[in-house]
Amino acid sequence: MKYHSAIKHIVCQSCGLSLTRHELDHYWKKVRSENIPEADDIQQKKNKRKEWLEWYSSSKESKEKDY
Repeated sequence: MKYHSAIKHIVCQSCGLSLTRHELDHYWKKVRSENIPEADDIQQKKNKRKEWLEWYSSSKESKEKDY
């Protein structure tokens, strides 16, 4: 892939696909998430644990406000 500054697109040399940087990032994330679903599950579990730990370590008053 090669960047063309005149049109501000990245163009594939073999197939001619032309994308902006934003579009390329979007498709890259989509392809990556399809190929590595386990990583997302692991990350979600880590985020859940982190949220729980923050809630658990917070003060009693803030816990009561949440419920």
